Amino acid sequence: MKNYKYSTPAKIIFGTGFGVLFSAFLISIMAAILSIGNIPSIVLHPMTVFVYMMGSFFGGFCSAKFSSKNGLLCGIISSVIFFTIIFIFGNISKSWDFNIMSLIKLVLILSSGALGGIIGVN
Repeated sequence: MKNYKYSTPAKIIFGTGFGVLFSAFLISIMAAILSIGNIPSIVLHPMTVFVYMMGSFFGGFCSAKFSSKNGLLCGIISSVIFFTIIFIFGNISKSWDFNIMSLIKLVLILSSGALGGIIGVN
């Protein structure tokens, strides 16, 4: 891929933005499925975590692809930014408490973003 003239932090932020937009797209699809079908509410939380992981993966992938080097680091930084955005908006809407489940989400988001970064640079 062509090496863009922007700095590496700008590339990471740009890739993270793609990951956030991808998550928003997946969440809208998930909302449509939930409104149409009779999906049990117990499935909602794993589906949400899966969407977060996919968004983090895509953000790490795009960050590393744009940067063309240091895929693991780009993926982890992108995932930290992604988690921070989710955490801030969750606290604004009062739908997120920081507990052990939040730590599990953090680990899953970091690992999927790191994996996306590794795959994106190779």
